[in-house]
Amino acid sequence: MTLSIDTTTTAAPNSSHGTAIESVLEALLADIMRGKYPPGVRLPAERELSKLLGASRPTLREALRQLGEWQLVEPRRGSGIVVCPLADWSIEVLPAYLRYARPSPTMPTTGRLLLDLLALRRLIMRDVAQLVAPRLAGGTGTVVARVQLARAWSARHAPAAFVREDFLVMRAVVEAAGFLPAVWMLNRVSGVYIEIAAAVTNQVRVPDDYVEASTAYLDAIDRGDGDQAAALVNAYLERHDAALTRALEMIA
Repeated sequence: MTLSIDTTTTAAPNSSHGTAIESVLEALLADIMRGKYPPGVRLPAERELSKLLGASRPTLREALRQLGEWQLVEPRRGSGIVVCPLADWSIEVLPAYLRYARPSPTMPTTGRLLLDLLALRRLIMRDVAQLVAPRLAGGTGTVVARVQLARAWSARHAPAAFVREDFLVMRAVVEAAGFLPAVWMLNRVSGVYIEIAAAVTNQVRVPDDYVEASTAYLDAIDRGDGDQAAALVNAYLERHDAALTRALEMIA
């Protein structure tokens, strides 16, 4: 999963094609991320906020419900709807953060956040490879993953399709291993990952050694060698994240 991310292209998607709820949700996300309603601040009363957004109150309530699911806002007795602390937000807010957030003492830069995201991705991929290898040793557990790898490679000239297909390679591995917590975790972050790729990626450059490197760590998993699989995954991601990391460090 190697992305070339241009952090200057973080425009919001055109909400005119979405539903009224999506438009209101996007407006609220923008206002919160830009600091109009920072953490700890109470949102305007429902009647006032619906007028400000030009939305019906049922539409506003549904948008607020979604923000509540993402732990961005919460109702407090006697205080109305309050924006939650930054550390309480869930991963689903990440694409909106990259689109709208303005750096401040309490809001990290886009560069810093993306650097952290790359580091987290390496950690997750490495640890998952190490954990599933003993479960699949000596079997054919990576067959589906290898088919998925071929699909990803065939989509290498269509960036959005490649991102989706490549993401499914590791998911196929953890599903074959019956490692349900990892499957569920990947299910949770997949939409966010793909949305980030669509929102902030100019292009996806597929490395020339993508198939070779991916096949090598799948071979290690088939051998049950978790340490080798983890090392190969980590080395591949570090190697192909290096240029992006250097660029991001300049704006972090």
